[in-house]
Amino acid sequence: MENTNEDIDIALYDLKDFIIKNDAELEQGVTFDLIIERKAMPYVDRRKLESKTLILNAIAYQEDFDYKMGEMTNNIVNFFKEFATSLDKNKDKLKQTEINFQVSLANCGDHHDEIILN
Repeated sequence: MENTNEDIDIALYDLKDFIIKNDAELEQGVTFDLIIERKAMPYVDRRKLESKTLILNAIAYQEDFDYKMGEMTNNIVNFFKEFATSLDKNKDKLKQTEINFQVSLANCGDHHDEIILN
């Protein structure tokens, strides 16, 4: 923003310098400084204010965007963390079910052997 304002001030100085160098004819009581102050400065000040407003809006947008992206990233990471935890629990549950099945199968076999022996 400072660079933009400096560029505007340089352009205004160049305009004033151009007018002076071309030795424009002025009405009685009118000076180059008065012309610049009345005609150019309101325009320059408006442009500087617009520039500041645009930059502040861009910064606010970027900050909001950064916040939302951070929030989204955290949500995605938490989703995958919960998903992985759920997979681990189901894997452990499946392993325990397989062990219980093998134990039940062995008990059934033992029970079958007792029946045959009796």
